[in-house]
Amino acid sequence: MSLFTIENLTLERGGRVVLDMPALEIPDRKTVALTGPNGSGKTSLLQILGGLMRPTGGRVLYRNREMYTGNAGIPDTMRRDFGIVLQSPYLFKTTVLGNVCYGLIRRGLSREKAAEKGMDALALVGLGGFGKRPHQALSGGEAQRVALARALVLEPKVLLFDEPFANVDTVSRAVIERVLLQENRYGKTSVIFTTHDLDQAYRLGDKVISMFEGSVHDDAMENLFSGRIVLKAVGAVFDTGRMEIEIPWGRTTALTASIPPESILVSLSPISTSARNTYHGRVKAIRERNGTVDVVVDAGEALVARITQESYAKMGLMLGREVYVIFKAESVRLY
Repeated sequence: MSLFTIENLTLERGGRVVLDMPALEIPDRKTVALTGPNGSGKTSLLQILGGLMRPTGGRVLYRNREMYTGNAGIPDTMRRDFGIVLQSPYLFKTTVLGNVCYGLIRRGLSREKAAEKGMDALALVGLGGFGKRPHQALSGGEAQRVALARALVLEPKVLLFDEPFANVDTVSRAVIERVLLQENRYGKTSVIFTTHDLDQAYRLGDKVISMFEGSVHDDAMENLFSGRIVLKAVGAVFDTGRMEIEIPWGRTTALTASIPPESILVSLSPISTSARNTYHGRVKAIRERNGTVDVVVDAGEALVARITQESYAKMGLMLGREVYVIFKAESVRLY
């Protein structure tokens, strides 16, 4: 059984279509990452799934139960299954422990029992000694962890987390990653989170859903750039403001371009090729991923090339190494 089933979902705001999703299945008891650029509809979809925002049309089923019927909100019995942490969480003007215990007390638990459970939740997110601190004394990462503890203390069946790793420190990032994996694998909580970081999405997610302009795309969109098409005397380029990318002839307008990392060749020296895009740059990051290696090259824009382990070892790549990245104009996807 699917956790969520979406059928002909639409969302409109100010006369603009924000979401247009004919069909989508989200699996139960998995960690699911929603990825995509700003404006792709990730947060809107997350809020609809969490019962915070009503869609304009279509159906959303939670474990085969209709979420939105008539003009009423989702049933309270269903809402209790959801724990939601927003990108900029609102903390009540009280202590850290008071924030975490608020929902438990509202549900009728005694203050003593609520405090006991609240301290356990704070320990889970690495803030065991923070109970008496005022909310305003927290850093951004600590506030995010308090909001996570406040959601988890209610033992939700589904945790929805909007950009959990945005604007948090390294320690908080590591703690949040650990907790999300732990809750899903051992607590059997379904986790859905949004992120811009594809590496993080694939590392943490059992399933990755790529979104663009309110719709789901079959392939994750990587090396994604905003810009415009500029017509030349011979051919055309997509101008990002930092790089001009040769594109196939025929398109005259587009605001977004993407290049699949598998289409980009990395070389230690210039090579003779029919590919029309060749750039010189330096390696700024190297990441292993599912048996391959992602090499991030600063060539005006940061370009991610996905190469084999064998190629990586043979070239002896390292941070700061000067390289060339090459790809065909036909590899560029325009939107």
